[in-house]
Amino acid sequence: MDVKKLFVTLCLATTYATSHTGAVRNADGFRVPSSTTLSQGFFFFSGNYETLSDGSPMAIDGFDDVTTGEKHKVPSNIPSAGGAIQASYAPLDFFEFGVYQPIYYDGRVTDTEYKTTGLGDMQIYGKASYPTDFPIRPAISLELFAPTGTKDAGFRPRRIWNIKDGETHAYTYGEWSFATTLFLTLDLNLVQWNNYFGNFSTEYVMWGSGFNIFPYKLISVILEISGETKITKTRISDHIMNDALRFSPALKLHLPQNFNLLLGVDIGLDYFRGAKLSNGHQVHRDNNGKKIAYDVSGSPKISMTLGISKAIDFSWKDSDRDGVPDRLDMCPGSALGMVVNNRGCPVDEDQDGVLNIVDDCPGTPLGVKVDFLGCPLDQDKDGVPDYKDTCANTPEGMAVDAVGCKLDTDGDGIDDNADQCPATRKDDPVDAKGCPLDEDHDGVMNENDACPGTPEGWKVNPFGCPLDEDRDGIPDEVDSCPGTELGENVNKEGCPIDSDGDGISDLHDNCAETPKDYPVDKNGCPLDTDKDGVPDAIDQCPKTPIGAVVDSTGCIMDSDFDGVPDHLDKCPTTLPKVRVDENGCARSSKQSLDAIAKEIRFFKNSDRLIASSYTALNDAIELMRRHKFNLEVIGPEGKIDAIMKYMEGKGFDSKQITLTPKGGDIKLVAVDVKYEEDKQ
Repeated sequence: MDVKKLFVTLCLATTYATSHTGAVRNADGFRVPSSTTLSQGFFFFSGNYETLSDGSPMAIDGFDDVTTGEKHKVPSNIPSAGGAIQASYAPLDFFEFGVYQPIYYDGRVTDTEYKTTGLGDMQIYGKASYPTDFPIRPAISLELFAPTGTKDAGFRPRRIWNIKDGETHAYTYGEWSFATTLFLTLDLNLVQWNNYFGNFSTEYVMWGSGFNIFPYKLISVILEISGETKITKTRISDHIMNDALRFSPALKLHLPQNFNLLLGVDIGLDYFRGAKLSNGHQVHRDNNGKKIAYDVSGSPKISMTLGISKAIDFSWKDSDRDGVPDRLDMCPGSALGMVVNNRGCPVDEDQDGVLNIVDDCPGTPLGVKVDFLGCPLDQDKDGVPDYKDTCANTPEGMAVDAVGCKLDTDGDGIDDNADQCPATRKDDPVDAKGCPLDEDHDGVMNENDACPGTPEGWKVNPFGCPLDEDRDGIPDEVDSCPGTELGENVNKEGCPIDSDGDGISDLHDNCAETPKDYPVDKNGCPLDTDKDGVPDAIDQCPKTPIGAVVDSTGCIMDSDFDGVPDHLDKCPTTLPKVRVDENGCARSSKQSLDAIAKEIRFFKNSDRLIASSYTALNDAIELMRRHKFNLEVIGPEGKIDAIMKYMEGKGFDSKQITLTPKGGDIKLVAVDVKYEEDKQ
């Protein structure tokens, strides 16, 4: 079996409705409990109901009467359900013990005498967890399975290990057995990853892994996979495929008072692949003295679980040793030896002789004299209790410091009661009201200061205003460009403004919106070294001869792609791929529309073409067909109509030939010539 197939199997597999761990074993998971144990003194109980009626027969291919060989069918839709109750208790922190009792039900199968309802094997366990300072918590449990299950009831085996080579019972293993299980939980607050791995009577391993999303919120989302796998010498992958596994999504509702409600679903591999004999398990039963045999799938297709649980606090821990258990103590942390009431709260918490219920000043230091309301005495009524007051008998209403003495916060010699400027700098000259005589400390007294509030340390003129030598409106103290030319617009640092960032200030910039990074001349205009109208910054041909016609990139244009630049080309509309002379004109008159136009003649004082004109027009037609362009015919109206009539006879129409009436000689102009496609 390849790794990919094994992975898909693990993601889709399921198991029996009441496998090793069962459902709702603690408040965290569904089939896969966390490593958490109950706190000392807590009692936990849960109950769940599960239905296995997935619409398939309980046996894959009916059952056989071993004695007679007679084959019997097993109908579909026979009800199959179960449930369990569990109770656990923690006598110590990090240790709990409990009991888990399954109850099963199978509908009656025709031709069998089995009871439909019975008990499963009772499970007794003890679980211990190990406290750590990390989010990873381990635990271990020891479980004992008592053979208390009903032997002659049920049809579908509830645990995979119930199926034996000899006699099988649906609801019980039939003998005493035990298991050891290790738990490991990674708690990341919003996501809890629970895992367990155990061994049952040396023949089976039980395992599970699952994510509990939002475990401490009102609603938790649970995604788990768990199973029981037999250990044999055969390939372990065969047992993973066919033994008990489950993929279990669930929702858990966390209610007040430690109540939890759960709705879970188990999805089996047979839901996708169908039940096959090759994947089944052989069961041998004693049916009222008759031996029967049948095959069951390792995993029902689908099942659903409803569960409820609650934890009750019976702890007797008393952390503050006040005689009131923590679970009833409404004032945890009481001082040792303090008298408390039956709710654990101090009767006189500060022990000043005034009961808490009438004490207006709880927390008074021990031994301090208090009044009848429990507040420290303050005989001079300055707001400082006598036990802190080092200046007794302070006049009533005077501001005092923390030790009850006259308060002069700024140390200017004027007490705070009379000081109208209580934040004056120390040693600052002040008036009778405690206010500074030179408030901005610029050396100019307030009465003569035309610019109050000047930052300290700035140079000022005789009127107390900051110096500005270059008269740009920016004080010298913060002027980064002193000596700016008069009339220059400056920024808040006092430097000339250069709006387009070309290095020329706006005052001298004749081209105020030069694009960024363009080289400019002394007037701030983009440089154009070759004077072709394209700035050097975008000129791809920076040394174009003067007078040359250039495109938007500054390169010489050759509109007809004949190798002769437009500024030297005397025939700028030469047709594509035509050989030209040094002037850009066609070497052959038959390839020049201008030359052909001159050969079109008419009888004197007539619009009738002479015979040689047809040869010229045929040359024009040949060029049109070769170069696929349209033609504009310019000339006197009667003459161009005659030309059009001849061209129509050659298969051309008004979409290909345009007539433009105009006096003078006949002209032929190529229209829509595709120069780029025919570029040489």
